[in-house]
Amino acid sequence: MSCIQQNKLLSSFLNLCGKKSFTYLFLLNLISNSAYAYTYHPFIALLMIVCLSGSMAFLETLLFSFLRKKRLLGILYLIFVVIVYTLLILTDYFCIFNFQTTFNQDKLDILRETTSKETKEFLQTYISFGLLSVGIIGILLLHGILLFLSFVIANKKIIRGFFAILTVIGFIGWGFMIVCYAKFHNGFTIPQYTSVTRIAYSYHVSKQRLDEIKQLYTVCKHIPVSQIFSDRPNVIVLIGESASIYHSELFGYKFSTTPNLKRMEAEGNLIAFDNAVSVDDHTHGAMESVFSLDSLHTGFNKTPLFPAVYKNGKYSTYCYDNQYFVGGINFLSDPILSQLMFTTRNKTGYPYDEDLIHTIKVSKVPSLYVIHLLGQHYTYTKRYPKKWNKFQAREYDGKRWNERQRMLIAQYDNATLYNDFVIASIINKFKNTNSVLIYFSDHGEEVFELRDYNGHGNAALSPDLRYQIRVPLMIWMSDSYKKCHKKIYDKAISNKHTPIITDDVSHTILGIGGMSTPFYKPQRDFLNDKYNKKKHRIVLNTIDYDSYNPEK
Repeated sequence: MSCIQQNKLLSSFLNLCGKKSFTYLFLLNLISNSAYAYTYHPFIALLMIVCLSGSMAFLETLLFSFLRKKRLLGILYLIFVVIVYTLLILTDYFCIFNFQTTFNQDKLDILRETTSKETKEFLQTYISFGLLSVGIIGILLLHGILLFLSFVIANKKIIRGFFAILTVIGFIGWGFMIVCYAKFHNGFTIPQYTSVTRIAYSYHVSKQRLDEIKQLYTVCKHIPVSQIFSDRPNVIVLIGESASIYHSELFGYKFSTTPNLKRMEAEGNLIAFDNAVSVDDHTHGAMESVFSLDSLHTGFNKTPLFPAVYKNGKYSTYCYDNQYFVGGINFLSDPILSQLMFTTRNKTGYPYDEDLIHTIKVSKVPSLYVIHLLGQHYTYTKRYPKKWNKFQAREYDGKRWNERQRMLIAQYDNATLYNDFVIASIINKFKNTNSVLIYFSDHGEEVFELRDYNGHGNAALSPDLRYQIRVPLMIWMSDSYKKCHKKIYDKAISNKHTPIITDDVSHTILGIGGMSTPFYKPQRDFLNDKYNKKKHRIVLNTIDYDSYNPEK
């Protein structure tokens, strides 16, 4: 390339960086991408956000310059880009404000799995007319300011040169990402620096999960398994939702939120385990870890799911789920995988968990029952009938919490009280049978213990992740089961304070039912003599819970 051609190319590059459209799109990209700095803010990350914003604005301006030759097409393209970035900005900053994290893969999974009913409740919880009005006015002001700035600084030579340097560094960053992904199949953290690539990368990973589900078809179809218990007991796996150990009377809470469970504990049929944690603070990751016999840290699709083991072991297997239904994209909603796991399952959901429980029929043959509740999921008042409205805001410390916080705490405690009734109703169905029930929540819930926040999904950024990660876990045994399996009962009593992670629970589920398979690992069964009590529990992918120290 001749010097004249090089100079022309450089001049064209600098001119493009000096266009008002480039400045506007650069600032728009920068605001959108800066959301990531909230969760990860070393200097190098901030620099990459700025540089990658410049490179993306350059490409968008280049395409706009090409399309504007056909005036209408260029205008439509620019409107499309502005709308996309506006939605990205609103989504990211909404997530930061409410969940202390950007819109990421976890949020994408939740969005794809959310039902219309859950969407309505979510909007009622987090969106108000006032907030919507402020958001619209704020966006209009933002674009007005960006347009003003683009006219003021676009043609300043020093600014144009600075933008050009940032853009070049940005393209170098993209090159680094492409090389890393081609070599290691991992773009490290660069895909997280921009909103567009973060969502695209999240969608890619989400699609991989669908591929994993298909691989489970083969794994769950033929499983070597035998029954070592001659009595073949019923096994009930009861999975709660957003239940906090800190709001359970069974675990020391001062309010009477679990009177039925306390009574059953006093009768000697129920054992509460007070040192259990969930592997994740989202339902999706928690459910994967519970159902898979593998560890979530090593794989999900290499070993069978525990209901498939029972079904291959000649058990009738029933699913009563008040959240996931066949036809969705979650592994629990996949129609083929569902047939491999369950003999039958419910087809519709119910507004209250007790309505789901009424549909459960106790089989005359040995059976596995997997029951998934709505539990204490927000909106709390939607989880229980009005007659369960026992706790009132006035009962809580007015010096510690404001009126709104006290009202929500009372609502959460009412949901917990109702959940106690639901669990007791299930147990009463099996009271006179040879049965064992294990209950645990998918994750915990933070309810204004630390800050002005209630919910889950941002445990890693919480001053104390234990509120969202610790979960209530208990085992109930009928008199008949206790008599036949005294060793298991005694082990449960002696292991009440044993460290447990839900990633290992599937092995205990096999153990209490007497399922023998090569996939069962006794060192992961907390009711087995070989259980590894010294294993460090890794939560949220990388955090060693047993070495964790909350913020002071």
